[in-house]
Amino acid sequence: MRVLMIAPPGAGKGTQGALIAGHFDIPHIATGELLRDHVARRTALGQDIQKYLDRGELVPDQVVLDMVREGVVAAKAAGGGFVLDGIPRNMQQARALYLIGRELEMTADVVLHLLADDGELMRRLLARAALEHRSDDTTDIIAQRLALYHEVTSPIVSWYRDRGILVSVDAMRSADEVGREILTALEAMRPLLDHVPAHARLSIDLTSLGDAFGATDSTAGKTD
Repeated sequence: MRVLMIAPPGAGKGTQGALIAGHFDIPHIATGELLRDHVARRTALGQDIQKYLDRGELVPDQVVLDMVREGVVAAKAAGGGFVLDGIPRNMQQARALYLIGRELEMTADVVLHLLADDGELMRRLLARAALEHRSDDTTDIIAQRLALYHEVTSPIVSWYRDRGILVSVDAMRSADEVGREILTALEAMRPLLDHVPAHARLSIDLTSLGDAFGATDSTAGKTD
């Protein structure tokens, strides 16, 4: 099972990525953690990353992609599955990631898209900022981050939907509820991956399942 995670800040991407990785016993490739690990170990890549951080610059796409490629190579050696979160963040990264997958015969089986409205995401992020004493996560900054996410991510979501590998999930509920739905969907899909070619697959929208089964309050008990 090879899964990409796409979600706005505060939707619980890291939590669900770790859950999927543990359930299927596959590596969780989280770009933020990889960046910190390379810097801490002072690898050649980590030293390059540190230079950008010291200058207050964003780490270039190619540096991040090189790091992710290492992670995917290791995942292939470990058995061939992975959960990847933190990338892609734009169409250029999405296309580059696809080429890496093609080269290594490790293209994604599923792109998991977590959906939540901006008001709920704002609430979660402000609560997290207060808990972690992060003065840089203000209402204005969070609003900018969410606006940028919507601007650059919409084309990526459409691209994966057209490829038939997008699974959309309502992330407005508790992490446990969201996790159970994700694992149920992925388990149902797993036997089909070896038998249904990618071009013949259809994207799946699970966001209305709560209504279909009579849920009356999709926001009850929600957490990040």
